[in-house]
Amino acid sequence: MRKVAMRRSSALKKTSVCSLSVMTFAMAGLLVCSCSDRLHDVPDDEETGVPVTIRVASIEQVPFGPITKGAVLNEVCSRINFAIYSGTGEKPNKIQKDQVADNPDFGTLNIPLEEGTYTLVVLAHNGDGNPTMTVPAKTSFSNKKTAKVTDTFLYCSQLEVKKDMQPVNVELERVVSKLELNLTDDSIPEPVKKLQVDINGASQSLNLYTGLGLNSNKITEIIDVVPGNSQYGLYLFVREGHSTMTVTVSALDSLNQEYNKLVLENIPIEKNKITRCTGQLFKKATYEAGMQVSINSDWSGTVEKQF
Repeated sequence: MRKVAMRRSSALKKTSVCSLSVMTFAMAGLLVCSCSDRLHDVPDDEETGVPVTIRVASIEQVPFGPITKGAVLNEVCSRINFAIYSGTGEKPNKIQKDQVADNPDFGTLNIPLEEGTYTLVVLAHNGDGNPTMTVPAKTSFSNKKTAKVTDTFLYCSQLEVKKDMQPVNVELERVVSKLELNLTDDSIPEPVKKLQVDINGASQSLNLYTGLGLNSNKITEIIDVVPGNSQYGLYLFVREGHSTMTVTVSALDSLNQEYNKLVLENIPIEKNKITRCTGQLFKKATYEAGMQVSINSDWSGTVEKQF
């Protein structure tokens, strides 16, 4: 009996040892598989392709203020949008990378791309939001705190990506015109709180391929009147085939009631030029007004016009 019991005990030990060995082997196999899986995983953020560097080398800036061509980028613009398009059609495939001025790499983009031909667009501006660039021929801005259009610079060209390529240096050109209202009235009547500026013949949407504005309906901008300030300005995109615009300036009170209105016709508009309209919006007793228009050469030119 004792021998039988001992045999049973020995058999149990062997079975236990065998089971443990199987479990150990299975666990080891799982561990190997797990390690093998991890070795072949590619992190989500790891991309492959040719490393491409795109750098804003210069920016066309004949300034409103004391900034000269080749100025420090963040003194000229607060946002840069890089868009890389592939394919054809109204909505080509797009990679968009957005930067703000406090980005340490502001003005430089490093990105891996597959070899091939792309369209590269670089847009610099001072808006508080990024533009909608899904349809390159119809780009609009969604600024909420700033004016819809700000001082804007553009680069658009074909990009050939190939092995061992050198950094791509781009020069941006200004694609806006600026309308300035220079009021020479002794003072603005106290009831006037805002200026409503209605414009026909300009645009607030941009074709990235051409650098020109799209056909659009009337543009309306509301500008708060600042006590002691006599100069107010708006940025506009020049529409293809249009060299003049009609500008209507309405003075509004706190209830948005019209206090006085001035219509300016055949006002010149040209890309990279300031159109300055100078004169009185208000005249005592009659409240009749007139304006002189001039083109400012501080950019590539300025048009002056009296009213």
